[in-house]
Amino acid sequence: MKWRIWDIIDLEFLLHRDAAAAPEEQARFHARDRTIFLNAAGPATGPESAADRRSLLKAWLNHGRASAQTAAAVLPGETAAGIYALLRIAFPVAGLLIGGAAALSFLSYTGDRPVNVFAYLTLFVASQLLFLLFLLGLSLYRLARRSRLADSPLYSLIARTILRLILSARHRVGEKLGAAQRLAAQAAMGTIISKGRAYGPLMTLPIVLLTQLFGVGLNLGLLGATLFKVATADIAFGWQSTLRLSPAAVHTLAEKIALPWSWAVGGEAALPTLTQVEGSRIILKEGIAHLATPDLASWWPFLCLAVLIYGLLPRLLLFLGVALSLRRRLDALDFRQGSHEQLLLRMSTPLVSTRGQRVDEPAAAAPDQAAPRPARERENASAPARRLLVLIPDELFTATSREEIEAAANRSGRYRIAEILRTGLDYDADRDLLAALPNRAAIAETDLLLIQEAWQPPILEQLDFLRELRRAVGPAACIRIGLIGKPKPDTIFTPAADEQRRVWLQKTAGLGDPCLLCEGLVHHAS
Repeated sequence: MKWRIWDIIDLEFLLHRDAAAAPEEQARFHARDRTIFLNAAGPATGPESAADRRSLLKAWLNHGRASAQTAAAVLPGETAAGIYALLRIAFPVAGLLIGGAAALSFLSYTGDRPVNVFAYLTLFVASQLLFLLFLLGLSLYRLARRSRLADSPLYSLIARTILRLILSARHRVGEKLGAAQRLAAQAAMGTIISKGRAYGPLMTLPIVLLTQLFGVGLNLGLLGATLFKVATADIAFGWQSTLRLSPAAVHTLAEKIALPWSWAVGGEAALPTLTQVEGSRIILKEGIAHLATPDLASWWPFLCLAVLIYGLLPRLLLFLGVALSLRRRLDALDFRQGSHEQLLLRMSTPLVSTRGQRVDEPAAAAPDQAAPRPARERENASAPARRLLVLIPDELFTATSREEIEAAANRSGRYRIAEILRTGLDYDADRDLLAALPNRAAIAETDLLLIQEAWQPPILEQLDFLRELRRAVGPAACIRIGLIGKPKPDTIFTPAADEQRRVWLQKTAGLGDPCLLCEGLVHHAS
């Protein structure tokens, strides 16, 4: 039941497809999702624990994939996985070719001027270290500013390039998906990219892995080309500088550079001796005729070890670290976004049928001999219910009873009503309510239901209240907006019109809150 990036892409695509379906399809989705829940869940399974949520969503995803396979459709996750597999080969191969070509070009020795050791170290070693230090500083800056890696122009460019590759893979997508489905796939992928706040670095870590693979290939190319030139040509290495550097100073510098490997590699293989450093000094007016060949050839093991330790090894360590971080983040996913909550609510809510039973049916003739339900149909009464805090405007609270509010708020039976709070009394009362929320017991494990009249479109004041409500309860709590229609004489809990619900969905989507769920509190009668 391990999750992969491609599973998340397909999950978001299928959720987006369901959300874009016609309203009359929702009843069919409820029946489908309830069946998946009953087939996948044991008697004690529910959407409360992270493990159960992950397994239920994976079962739903597998069903969606099976349906797509039956319809001969290709999901974007499958296409993304195929393209990423190609990129995992292309990036290191490109690095290998570029590194090899750069080293071969730099090591072109004409016989009259040796290869400058300082230039080699600066171009192939120091530049990589400076780049890694720059990335480290940029990461610390982003951490201090609490900005996301997805906001980086470089990674955003790479991500959008990969997205275009996915959408332009005609041999896998274009031939099997129609125009409408391609637009849906593009919208779903755009939704995934925009959900960087919800998934954190999950969507950018694969790009980081690709860049590290490129770095690994680049350093392997440098090492391979250097060793090839050393083995097949008589390469002379020397040092020169306009600065007044003594051979002792250069040897001391080489000793410091060789500290990471000098304890394991001894003798001249670790670094040139002081005598060899003196013998490889190039003075332009004197030429190289007076220099000894062993001294000129003494630098190549030092240079190869420098590339290995300061170039290849950091890339390998970064690749392994990022891969482990990606796996750990995937294993820690709790799927508490609004769209996930809505799906799990459909799955865990029993179907209610208003169809009457015929008198001549066997069950009506012997009601006391009804067959027992299968184990998967039995609800687990001992399953822990999640706490729910209900927020309701003052004018609605006074127009109904507490019992009716609780019944409407907990139609699925999966919540335990902690308290019903009245909002909208006045500005100061709402400020006091928001200030007291962080101090409430177990607020991080409590969901919130904000009941709103859908026929009144959301105004800036209500959107600001939602932002402040999120800041008050933290990122873990799911905020549900339960929409109701115009009140009737006997009840205020009437179904919200589809157009009014869409307006609320569009407005609240602009908040960018992944754990904010906007839904109709009362379903349409069927």
